[in-house]
Amino acid sequence: MPGATATNKAVAFPQLVDTRRAAEMLGRSPATLKRWRHEGIGPDWIEMEGRVSYDVSVLLEFIRKSTRVASVRAAMEDTREAV
Repeated sequence: MPGATATNKAVAFPQLVDTRRAAEMLGRSPATLKRWRHEGIGPDWIEMEGRVSYDVSVLLEFIRKSTRVASVRAAMEDTREAV
């Protein structure tokens, strides 16, 4: 076809899991994820034809962003107890 250009870019498809599996990965119940969706909090989700799915990479990013580092004081107390 004149004017058409072919691209060889690979498309990375998300790895989707259902609510039950996403809840297992997050250590929560499926009901909690449903409530989070209703409240507009928690990880982003995908809804296609009424079925909810979660992208595993989004869940991992949600876990990463939710990870907290112990304060310096707490770390010092842990070190003192270990001695």
